[in-house]
Amino acid sequence: MFFRLRRRLNYSKFDSQTRGVLETPPIAYQDAPLAIVSMVSNLDPQMYIIAVKALYRRLGRGKIVAIVDADMPESKRALIRKHLVKVEFVHLEDINPGKCQRGGTWERVWYCVNRSAKEYVIQIDADTFCTGGIDEVLECVEANRAFTLSEGLPIRPLGEWAEIYKQKPGNHIVQTFEERAGEYPDRERLLYVRGSSGFAGFAKGGYDTARLEEFHEIMQGIHGERWKEWGTEQIASNYVAANSPDSLALPNPKYSTYMGGPLPEPSSLIHFIGTYRFKDGIFSGLCNREISQFS
Repeated sequence: MFFRLRRRLNYSKFDSQTRGVLETPPIAYQDAPLAIVSMVSNLDPQMYIIAVKALYRRLGRGKIVAIVDADMPESKRALIRKHLVKVEFVHLEDINPGKCQRGGTWERVWYCVNRSAKEYVIQIDADTFCTGGIDEVLECVEANRAFTLSEGLPIRPLGEWAEIYKQKPGNHIVQTFEERAGEYPDRERLLYVRGSSGFAGFAKGGYDTARLEEFHEIMQGIHGERWKEWGTEQIASNYVAANSPDSLALPNPKYSTYMGGPLPEPSSLIHFIGTYRFKDGIFSGLCNREISQFS
């Protein structure tokens, strides 16, 4: 109960700090064979609007897709439409992830892979924010290359990750996956990258849901009940990106996940996860600097 109350208070404070975005004009919507997809909770709308406006200011085009709970109030949908103009609302409950599990945002990765059969897809979290130029991303979109946030390690054969795990051991499912990566069939032929699903590009025709579902089933066989833990969808997103043709692990720390400390310079995009999105007003301060550019 206290966690939920604190979370609501944090969002309320963030919305108050960044309320200037509500006075900015809507985006100059431009349709294109490109979809910007996000999972948006009922607390996210204002943060989401800022994230997409910042990205759209740099991309200049693309469809906008918000995966929401069916109970999202119409007032929140109307606010999103007011700023993002033409938004496709997809109910989370209506996404059938095939043989993949429900929950843990698996519906999102399945949706992105499925949609990428017909057009390029960019997945962006509401707490992921453009802070500078995103030339690498623009080049990937133009060249139809997949990309993902990374921790600075290159894409490597799946079979090598058991050795890499020893440098950063732990019991989180993401670390356990790396520890046992050598058990996966064709581990020397397949690839993986340690990264984040908070910001990822899915190339048109680069991967398909049948292979995603196969990966899920094999991992479920290896990890059992642990494969239901939070974090497995991120593993899947990293795996899909790594095994898409000519994919790119975005340069770190230029594109990075914020875990405290000084902000990287230069910086193109930062993913503010967990409590870090509300720590010391850093995220909201950056948002306000960007909001001043919305016109």
